[in-house]
Amino acid sequence: WINMNIAEAFVEYMEDLSMGTLGSTIYINSVPQEAPDAVWWVVKSGGSPVRKNSTGERVKDYTLSIYYRDTDAEQVYELMQDFEEEINSKSCIQLDGYDTIEMEASIFTADQDLDNEDRVVGLMNVRISVYQNW
Repeated sequence: WINMNIAEAFVEYMEDLSMGTLGSTIYINSVPQEAPDAVWWVVKSGGSPVRKNSTGERVKDYTLSIYYRDTDAEQVYELMQDFEEEINSKSCIQLDGYDTIEMEASIFTADQDLDNEDRVVGLMNVRISVYQNW
């Protein structure tokens, strides 16, 4: 039984790394208008079954989009790169409530924030493979 969804489990991992706090500098799916300039947000998606065994166990892939915005473009670049290296350097990061098999991150080009010309937004996709035993 999973107590939290994959995005909540990932945000808990971010909090464990002291990257911020849910509802103040980390958000799920959207950022409130009154949020500070420097924030993370995690956009969740459904999972896709990769492999299913005849006994019912399966491997499922989730993809999360991780955004970071700030007025300091260099800070956006550095934090995104550091986080990508953290995710990709570990053999297997375990998320609470999930039997994580693998986690990989890819960074994309940072761009100007459409809501505020003074901010830059970075994007990273994280693929998380989990084992499910029903």
